[in-house]
Amino acid sequence: MNIVNGRNVKFVEFDTSTNWASALPTSNWLVIILTKSKNKQFFGEIIKKSIDRNVSYICSIGEQQDIVHDMADEEIVYRDVDIEHYHLPEHRIITTGHQDFEEGIWFGLFSANNDECEINDVVIINVTNDKSYGQLTLDLISKIDSGYIPKDD
Repeated sequence: MNIVNGRNVKFVEFDTSTNWASALPTSNWLVIILTKSKNKQFFGEIIKKSIDRNVSYICSIGEQQDIVHDMADEEIVYRDVDIEHYHLPEHRIITTGHQDFEEGIWFGLFSANNDECEINDVVIINVTNDKSYGQLTLDLISKIDSGYIPKDD
């Protein structure tokens, strides 16, 4: 897609009929999960596959961002304390949620950092069932490249 703030940015449409997870990096990356109501059944799959591929930061944006944030935290704790060995990266995984689309994207591109793991790639996964988010994201990244900073509410 683009390079923003020294990070490779890729947009992925979540689709159960494709191998969407093959687009995920295996190190030094951040995931932004775009959410909307009534589609939370797939959040767990995205979170688990992201952790399995050593994600360093999980950002969620939109109507269901609190649910994704909580589910990610729960999955990390579960893997950390369970008797069976489930994969966790050597670095800690940071999670955050944002209601506002523009502010959340900007945060993921510029503010999100993990002191234990450099972030080189950002993968934006659209779980909204609204294909227009691809173009909205491209347009926003273009504005950000031109110096745009979302207003803080």
